Amino acid sequence: MQKSKRSQLFWLLLLIGIGSSVFMLYHRVAAERKAVHVACAISYDDVQLLCQTDQRSPASWLADLSAGGIHYLILTDENQAEAEPLAQAAGMEIARAGDTAKAGDAFLIPSAPPRGTKGYDIPAMPRGNKNVPLALVENYDRTGVVMPPEFNPDAWDGTMVKTLYMYDAYSYHYDPDVCENGNILFRAVTDRSMRLLVVTPLEYETGGVVADPAAYTDMLSALKERIARRGLTLGNTFSALDAPRANKILLGCSVLLPAALAVLFLCLVFPVTPLFENLMLLCSILAAAGGAFLVPGLLQKAVAFGTAVLAPCFAALMLGHICLRRETDVNRLPLPLRFIAALTALLFISLAGGLYIAALLATRLYMLEFAVFSGVKLAQLIPLAIAVLILAATLRHRPSSMRHKVPVAVIIVVILGVAAALTLLILRSGDNMIPVAKFELAARTWLEHTLYARPRTKEMLLAFPALALFLTANERQITLLEFPLGILAAVGSVSVVNTFCHIFTPVHISLIRTLLGAGIGLCLGFAGMAVFHLLLGKKQY
Repeated sequence: MQKSKRSQLFWLLLLIGIGSSVFMLYHRVAAERKAVHVACAISYDDVQLLCQTDQRSPASWLADLSAGGIHYLILTDENQAEAEPLAQAAGMEIARAGDTAKAGDAFLIPSAPPRGTKGYDIPAMPRGNKNVPLALVENYDRTGVVMPPEFNPDAWDGTMVKTLYMYDAYSYHYDPDVCENGNILFRAVTDRSMRLLVVTPLEYETGGVVADPAAYTDMLSALKERIARRGLTLGNTFSALDAPRANKILLGCSVLLPAALAVLFLCLVFPVTPLFENLMLLCSILAAAGGAFLVPGLLQKAVAFGTAVLAPCFAALMLGHICLRRETDVNRLPLPLRFIAALTALLFISLAGGLYIAALLATRLYMLEFAVFSGVKLAQLIPLAIAVLILAATLRHRPSSMRHKVPVAVIIVVILGVAAALTLLILRSGDNMIPVAKFELAARTWLEHTLYARPRTKEMLLAFPALALFLTANERQITLLEFPLGILAAVGSVSVVNTFCHIFTPVHISLIRTLLGAGIGLCLGFAGMAVFHLLLGKKQY
């Protein structure tokens, strides 16, 4: 790894990039902090389904649902004459399903799909009164919103509210003792920034519609109490997320930050002359300016992906530097303090990359979920592959006199554990991940009830403790263990950056989630160090 003095041009690009990114991040956080009101709605067609189940009248059901916390009744042009007087009698406001908003509507939402189908058909362009808020319904696959492809969120002058429609996958398997349906609503509000919840009839796991009004009242009452602890209110109004519009100048300026850091990474890995370094920096300026004005969408997507790869690569460089075992102030620290320092450095690198992505994608297109971060698996595989190369290149040059033996059984267990962890990481990432086991679902629920935000399992249980074991193996010069444990530690950086790629999650939730995971991982890492020392026996030189 090469060291050289950075040019003035590098520092200038770094300063411009940081300044514009902080500005973009500030406006995103400000918009998220204002969106604190959550409301519930139900369609009149679903109310009629409940009536068919228990033979009660729509007026009776609407009175119970209104008292239970549902404030809006969604009607259509066809049933308006019947439904509107009933809504008024129950003290509910009316909203409209379809593509034409009318004065007095609380919001406009696409017509609901037939029960039992997976998702909406593509609706027509919204028309009518533009003062009526648009309900942006998340699609069934959670990869966008139910809107025609030609809809441009930056060109829409009206308000838009992120909306969760309780598809069959969200409403079935009702169990009053667990109420996973309520957990789904809680995650939608806190983790996915939904501010309008369209409730549909719940279903028992054995089949059949839940026709007990208390089930809906209890579910929403518990939701109201839980989100109140997050500073949110469930009531008679909803917050429209005032996401920033895309700005080409800010985009071009912010892109200079990862561009400069990418050049720095190349200079640290390969021998590069100052002239060539400045030439790469000048080319990055031209690419940023041209991309921002000619293909802003492509530039935004490409740089977000590139940053998700670049930040963990810097973390891998840090791990490689540790393997060199050079005499530095940090390496002279006791092992527990060295673990704290290494974890802090890894978090700093990863959070810097994650927060930059959170700023770069702070536009209506991403915050309102018209688009999502793409290439999740690839953004995990590439930095891990680079981490393999960096650690392998560093460790292969270690003299044999610095390599100490360890019981074969310990090596096999560690390598198999790392392989299983990496396989699980890839399979459990993205939109088509393997299902979550029931015991893990119960653990997740417990963590959600106990902590402000549930930490990511791969960070607190795998990667951060593995960093402690990596440092232990490094101190004992056990090369065969350093390599797999270093790869597993690199997963922590990949995971932290990936957390902030979920743009629908508020920044403060992602930050708290990461810090909680680091705190738990720190404690488990100390425990792992103690166990590791017992397994390896007395240190020998």
